Order: sequence, then structure tokens, then C-alpha cells
Amino acid sequence: MKLFSKHSSLKTIYYWSFVTLIVIPILLVFLASLSISRYMVQKTAVSNIQTSQSGIRTNLSEAVQETSLQLSHLVFVNDSEVLSLAAGMENSDSALRYQYSTRLDELFRVSSAPSQNTLSAMFLMKDGYSIYSKEEIRLPWEEMKEEGWYQKALERKDIVSVGVFDSSFQPLTYSRLKNGECILGAALSPSIQVDRSGEIEMVMLFTITPVGDLIRKYNKDPLLGVTFITDSEGKLLFAGEKREEAQSFLENLSQTDWGFLEKDGILRVSMPDPDSGRMRDYTVIESEAGQHEWRIVTCVRTGSLTQAYNRIAAMLFVVVGVLLFLFYLFSRFFLRSIIVPVHTMVEGMKELEDGNLDTHIEPAGQNEIRTMIHSFNRMVRRLKATITENEQVQQKKHEAEVRALQSQINPHFLVNTLNSIRFMAQVSRFEGIRKMAEALIRILSCSFRGNISFYTVKEELEVLDSYLYLMKIRYSNGFESAYDVAPDCLDCRIPRLILQPIVENSIVHGLCEKEEDIGHLTISAKRKGGFLYLTVEDDGKGIPQEEIQSLLKPRERKAGDNTSIGIENVFTRLKLYFGEDCGLEIESRQGEFTRTVIRMPALTGENEYEQSPDCR
Repeated sequence: MKLFSKHSSLKTIYYWSFVTLIVIPILLVFLASLSISRYMVQKTAVSNIQTSQSGIRTNLSEAVQETSLQLSHLVFVNDSEVLSLAAGMENSDSALRYQYSTRLDELFRVSSAPSQNTLSAMFLMKDGYSIYSKEEIRLPWEEMKEEGWYQKALERKDIVSVGVFDSSFQPLTYSRLKNGECILGAALSPSIQVDRSGEIEMVMLFTITPVGDLIRKYNKDPLLGVTFITDSEGKLLFAGEKREEAQSFLENLSQTDWGFLEKDGILRVSMPDPDSGRMRDYTVIESEAGQHEWRIVTCVRTGSLTQAYNRIAAMLFVVVGVLLFLFYLFSRFFLRSIIVPVHTMVEGMKELEDGNLDTHIEPAGQNEIRTMIHSFNRMVRRLKATITENEQVQQKKHEAEVRALQSQINPHFLVNTLNSIRFMAQVSRFEGIRKMAEALIRILSCSFRGNISFYTVKEELEVLDSYLYLMKIRYSNGFESAYDVAPDCLDCRIPRLILQPIVENSIVHGLCEKEEDIGHLTISAKRKGGFLYLTVEDDGKGIPQEEIQSLLKPRERKAGDNTSIGIENVFTRLKLYFGEDCGLEIESRQGEFTRTVIRMPALTGENEYEQSPDCR
């Protein structure tokens, strides 16, 4: 289906082309750029958050490993000497207890020497008695025993289990700790093979990790959102100063949401904003941390991820706006300089087509358009002058035709005179003169019937028969003639006097120059494939090929040059009537024969060729 019809105006085509080829592609590129930019910016922001989580995960894993090794070293070094000292302090006297305590502190300092972040070591007896090294832990034991990591340590003897504490939420020591510190608590429940006294239930070690500083740093950046650590059940373990926001996010994340997070680690969900309570779109990013039962979770407002995108979108919008404005200026210039002048000229041409020869277009637009308009105006003026001149010529022709009609008195006078001669010959019983006069009258009557252009083959042959009668008398019966005409050809209509020039050419230039034998002339007609074929053949002296080519090739004639005009006249009239639907061929062999074949459409009744002005 075509977008424009052939009747669409140039303005319409230009506007549609401008919108389709320029405006729409620019807008599509703009929208595609926005989508790609948004995707890339979000992907980069998520990648930054994942990189931050990776830093937290690395530090947390190193801290867990270091604390676990430190606790194992403390418990198992020197054949579990530390456990023996701790168990002996419960029932010893004060002097011996002091000695054990001093030795215990010494061993603790040795085991914690590589790290400066160790807070305390604690030995919890089965009867509830506890021993501390470095600092006393103030957290109630009833709460600590309910922690999952503590229960896991009880179940798995001699294996370290680690938990996480938030100093802003759970103050562990009586000394002043920096608010929002991430503290690891490592616990080990010794078996009877390790603790031979069987009195120690749990040995614990508490250390400060750099994870708290990292999370506090990341939580200050709005683009990185709120990062916190949870256990496998979604319980908040550490969030630093953003604990309330983190707790709010956890309460709004359903079990279904956690299921989606486990698939690819990224979830987009609508949740109430912790500050305003209004629903906002958030992106939640989750990864495993330290031990597999811990998770590092980041909740960031989706709009924060696209802040850079908003700046890029604004720049793209400005660029596209400038481009469209420049295209608008170009369009105005193009319309005013080219399209509008061309449209005006088209309107002027329509007025000229309607016959208004007073059309004049004011030149406008670029130089080429102005030149074209000037040329159009000159053409209109010349056309008007030519039509005026042609009308004057036609008037003169009409006057000449009137005079020609008046001159027809002379041919009619000649025919009337010949009729008088024929009548006198008939009265005087001179049959030869009468027949010659009748034949000549038929020929002259045919020539003077100017309003009839086509005869039937039958009528043409009757006129031709009269002509042959006169020619035989003229040349003393020096040739014989015969007809071979198919019956279905007699009613076919042909241009009048189309055979007479060819027959005359055969008699004068072919048959009459034979010295001894009588010449033979055959006129035939037949129909084949919608065409009528008229053939004139004689057994005269023939025609050279050069002369045949000369006869069929029209040439310019000088005044008084009337030689060899018969064949040329026939060929010219055939072309005027039938164009390429006709043909004239001459075949000759010197001393043997000459054959002329005319091919034309087989017409019956009145036809379109008789309606042309040339035939009237």
C-alpha cells in the first residue's frame, strides 16, 4: 500500500516525510537512549552496591576466621592449659585464684597478641559461675543462651560457632564502646576430652570487626541505601545507626520476597518509606556473608539509583530539543524557499490547464526556482502568442477552403462535358468512344469525391477496371490483366485509389517496356490473421534493388518534381492512416517479375481510421 497517492500535494508529502523520516526516528532514538541509559545507570548503581557488599563480606569472613582461630588457639594450646586454669579458679583460695588469674591473663594476651580488637574472653561454668579476661561482659546470660549460635555451639562440641552483636543495640561491656560497632562473639563448648574437669560449659571470645565502620560509611551515601546483616530467618543482626530503618524494611519484606531474592539476589518491591510512611519503590540486593546462614542486605530507593540517569535524560532532552528546533528552522527555510514557490507554480500550471492564458506567477524562492518561474511565465506568453497566431492561420485556411469549394465548378464542368461527349458517341453509335468516356468519367468521379476517403475492395476494383481499360487502349493491348480476389475480401474497406498508382507503375515501368511478349498483370487480395493483403504482380523487366529502396524512402522534393510519386504517395498515405499496422513490400528480380504487397488491417464497415480529419 502506497503511503502517498499521486494526487498528494508537495506540502503534504514534505510534512509526512519530515515527521516520518526525521521526527519519529529522532524520538525513537531518544526513547531508546533513555531506556539504555536507565538500564546502564541502574546496572552500574547495583554493581556499586554489590561491590560494597563484597567488601563487607570479605572483611566479615576474615574477621570470623581470625576470631575462630584465636578462640581455638586459646582453648587447645598447651594441652588445654587455659581450661584447666579456668576450672581451678572456681574452688581455689584467693591466693591460688590470683595466681591462676594472672597466668590466665598472660595466656590470653599471648593468644590475642596479633589482634588489637579483642574485647574479652569468657569462661562459663555449668553451675553458672563465669570468669572473664580483659573486660567483663554485661549481657545477661539468659539472653545469650537463647541465641542460635550459642545453641549450635552446645550441640557441636569442640567446634567454634560465631554470632554478631550490635553495640548500638546490645552494649556488651561496661567500658564505653563506639556506638554502632560490629562485634563478633565466638563460642566453643569443650568436650570431656578437652575439658578434663568437665565443669566448663562454654568458652567465648568477643572481638571488634571493621565491618561496622564499613557499613556506617556506606549507609551515609544515599546512592548505596541502607545496608544491614541478618540471619537466615530474616532476624536483624547488625545495621549500625540505621537499625530502625533496617527493621522497618525487614518487617515489610514477606517470605515471598525472600524467595525471589534467593533466585538472583535482586528484588524490586514497593514498601512504606521509614521516614514519611509513603509507598516508595525500593530495590533490595542480597548476598551471603561470612557463614552461609548470614545475609548482607541493602535496601535502596529505586529513584536514588537513577539520579545519574535523570541528569543524562535531561541532557538528552536538551540535545533532542535543540535538534528538533534546528530541523524546524530548516523546514521553515525549505518550505519558504522551495516548497511554497513550487506549490505556487503548480497552482499556476493548473490555471493554465484550465485555459487561463493570463496566468502570471510572481518569482520567489531560490535562484533555480525563480529561474523556473520566469521560464514558465515566458512559456505562457509564447503559448498565448502562438495560439493567437494559429487562430489567424486557421482563419486564412478556412477562407482558402471556401475558395477551393468555389473552384469545384471546373471539375464538375469537365465531368458534364465528358457526359455530353459520351451521349453524342452513343447517338452516333461510336461504342469505343462511349466506353472510353464512361471509363474516364468513373475515374474522374472517384477523384472528385473528396468527402469519401475509403472504398470497399469491390468499388476500388471497379475503378481500377476502368483505368485498366483505358491503359490497354493506350498501349494497344500490350498486356493482359487478371484478378484473384477472395470473396471475403470484397467488403473490406481500403483507402481509395490505393491500387491505381501501383498498377500504373507496373504497366508503365514494367510491362510496356517488353519488346516482344505480351505482359501479364495479376491483382490479388486475401485475408490472413486480421490483415488484408493486396498484391500486384507483373512479369515485366523488374526493378533494381537500389531503385526499390529509393521508392520506399521519402525524400525532399523541389518545386515541379513530380517523378516517381505514385509508390511514395501510397506508402505515405498508408502510414498516415494505419501507422505501424501496415506495410508495403516490393520484391523484384530483373527480367523476371515485380511483386508489390500491401498489408493493412482487414476493416469492414465504418472504422476509426475514416473518422480522422485527414479522411474527411
